[in-house]
Formats: sequence, structure tokens, C-alpha cells
Amino acid sequence: MALLLLSLEVFGQGQLAAAKSDTTAIKSSCLYLDAGLDFDFDNTEYSGSGLGSSETLFGISLTPVLRYEWNEKHSIGVGVSGQKWFGSARFLDDIDLVAYYQFNNGRYGAVAGVFSFDKMIGRYSEAFFSNVWLADNNLIQGLALQYSDKVGFAELAVDWLGMYSAERREQFRILFSGEGGFAKVMYAGGTLQMQHYANRADFDSNVVDNITINPYVGVDFNAFFDFDIRLGYLQTLQRDRLSGGGWMAPMGGELFFRMSRWGVFISNNLYVGKNLQPLYNMVGKEGTIYGADLYASDPFYGTTTGIYNRTGIGYERNFWKERIKVKAEMVLKTDGKKLYTQQIVSLGVNLAPKLYDKANRRTK
Repeated sequence: MALLLLSLEVFGQGQLAAAKSDTTAIKSSCLYLDAGLDFDFDNTEYSGSGLGSSETLFGISLTPVLRYEWNEKHSIGVGVSGQKWFGSARFLDDIDLVAYYQFNNGRYGAVAGVFSFDKMIGRYSEAFFSNVWLADNNLIQGLALQYSDKVGFAELAVDWLGMYSAERREQFRILFSGEGGFAKVMYAGGTLQMQHYANRADFDSNVVDNITINPYVGVDFNAFFDFDIRLGYLQTLQRDRLSGGGWMAPMGGELFFRMSRWGVFISNNLYVGKNLQPLYNMVGKEGTIYGADLYASDPFYGTTTGIYNRTGIGYERNFWKERIKVKAEMVLKTDGKKLYTQQIVSLGVNLAPKLYDKANRRTK
């Protein structure tokens, strides 16, 4: 699909390319150094919940990427993503390659390779990806096809999470997110995840299918405060093929509310329904539980009480044309029995200084 988008772009310039030499087909090109740094503090106090551990994650992620852009639509980036959790005895806790091709003409887009999750444009609630999981798994390995305009957006992506080997299970997920606006302040959309959690090379382990569907409708308007209210439905289909069990279909409803002004916000997310993580504590043949390898969502969606409520109060704002993003939030969570707390502080800095201009002259 990425090659198809590229061929369409080339076809659009076909007459010009036929009349001129190959070198003039590139109208302009620039070399950038994309320097991204994310600072994350996440303290959870979940003791006694059975739905998560009390821990403090405190660290930084640094992603320097050298990016070559031409015709203002195509770019190739190569770099690394390094992660360091404060207090760790290691110099770096994780380091990964970043290498991708990206096409974007303002409406259609495609990204292929290994790239940062922030290049995704879909709306994914914490029923799909928790903030803690994303802080520790900030790269997509695969492909994303995208469309966006003033009315809405659509995104189809494949993320290959594990290569078939003696050390790792073969694992991938397919994601779709789409949304459209209507009646000026209303919107409707849906998110889909199809996850395959398969075998390792040295033996046939448990093979799991995990599907989540989330249609929703919402309203987004301003009345002195900015309001975003969304009602959604969560339906899952899950099975462990080799355990002898059949399909399980836990489901529930979700109501999200957010009110903000001057960067200060209050939000509330209420989930009512069944345990959406019924296989979380299942032990595979290798002797480890599925846990967060299978479920990237917030563990409180595994509630056994039929209810989960998250209330957040904080400050979130972007500065310097969105190059600097700041967030601080105090979170209260409950499963209907007890109150649990979480504190979040994050700082994101993303710079893209131009190293060479279109005339290949070094910029100051």
C-alpha cells in the first residue's frame, strides 16, 4: 500500500518527469535532525486491588533521528530510541533501531518501518493502550496507512510485536481507527484491534486470539470551558486455542467526560461491564502469565466487580508550536470497593532543526 501511494504521487508528476531529467523530479529536499526526549514519572498505589502493582516508573526516552525530506511529501528517517529508567544499574535499559519511510500530502499518508507511536493519528482509549504501557513500548514495527481531512480521519495499521523464535512468541496486532464529525459539534467513530499471540519455535505454546471492537459517539464543544463527552461500547472476542476453551465475549459500556480551560482539566472515565481481560493470569506452557504481553490496556479493565471509574485532575498544555508538551495529573481509580491513586508527570520535547536546505547549504 505504501508503494501504491508512492506510485500515485509519481504518476501525478509523470508529464513533468518525462520532459525533464531525473534530477529535476526532486523539487526540493532538506535534511533534519529530529531530536525527541520524553520524561515520564508514573507512580501507582494499587495495593490490595488485584488489578495492578504499586510501583514508580521514573525515566527518560531519547530518540534522535536523521530525516531526509524531499518534495515536502516524502521522507526517510534513520536513528535510535534509547530508554533509561532512573535508578537502574544499566547504562540503558532498552535501545532500538528507528528506520522508516513516510509519505504525507496533507490528506493521504503512510508510514512503514520502525517508527514512534506518536506518528499514529487514531483515537485509542486506555481500553486498548494504557499510558504506562505506551511509555515502555513507544515504537511501532510495521505499517500505518492514514487519511485525514477537516471532517475526520481513518487509520489502518499493523504492529509486529514478536518474531517467531526460541526466545519469543510470534505476535502481531492489526489496528483500525476511524472517526467523522457531523452537526458541527458531534462525532462518531470506532476502533478495532485484532491481536494474534502465537507459538515459540521450540514448542507449541498456547495460541490466543484477542479481538476488541469499540464504536462510539460523542460531542465536542465550547461553552467557556472546552467539553468532550463520549459514549462507547466495548465488545471483545477472545479464545485460548490450545487450552480447550471456546470463545469468550466479555463486553461493557464506557462514558468519558472532559472539561478544560487554560490547560487545567478534569476528566472522568466510567466503565461498566464484564472483565475484559479474562486471560490475564493464564499461565502459558513456558511458565509465565500472559499479563501485559497479551493486554496492553489498563489493568483495571480486568475488573471483577463490574465497574471501573477513573477521575483525573491536572494540567496539560503545549508550548512553542507544540514542540514542548507538559502534563501533570492526579488520578483517582476505583473498582467500586476501594479508592486507589496514581500520579503522572510527563514532559515531551520534539525538535526538528534543519541541517541542510534545498540548495544543500549548511544552515546556521
